[in-house]
Amino acid sequence: MKIKILLLFIVLFTVSSVFGQEKMPMMRSNTDALKVGETAPDFTLTDQDGKPVQLSRTKGPAILVFYRGYWCPYCLRQLAELRTLMNPTDKAVLYAVSIDTADYQKVTLEKIAKDGKGAVNFPLLSDPGHKAIDAYGVFDPAYIGQRFEGIPRSAIFILDMNRKVVFATVQSDYKIRPTNQDIRAELEKLK
Repeated sequence: MKIKILLLFIVLFTVSSVFGQEKMPMMRSNTDALKVGETAPDFTLTDQDGKPVQLSRTKGPAILVFYRGYWCPYCLRQLAELRTLMNPTDKAVLYAVSIDTADYQKVTLEKIAKDGKGAVNFPLLSDPGHKAIDAYGVFDPAYIGQRFEGIPRSAIFILDMNRKVVFATVQSDYKIRPTNQDIRAELEKLK
């Protein structure tokens, strides 16, 4: 008799679990990168001066560059090169995103300016809790439990004025970065 009651309880529990569940929306993994055609998540992050920047308030297209951090020489080289990407007539805005705090962003800006080719002419955005990094699916799992946990894989997304992704590249090898010419060619397609 006890076995029958136990079996009945298990069956009822299983049935109520299966039929009682609400359909949960499918969530993006923090390593499943956004793809072309998807709508980019909104975010509010602070720039190197502590000012909030909300993506949805950006007028026009946006270029999002996710970089590993102030300590990465490949990132510093990329950020230095990006100073010459934008033309004065471009309506797009360029943002560079990392987990770096404002203090480390200032270190990045100083290191780049030392080359004598001018200051960085776009905001560096701080995502210390890596919420935007996770939302865009560029979290690098190789650093779980490490000092720099939360860093992104190097990635670039170009968004149209409706935040639709029109170009996306996410690199597994942090040494590989698209050139300014590659990015510019994709940006020109928005005109």
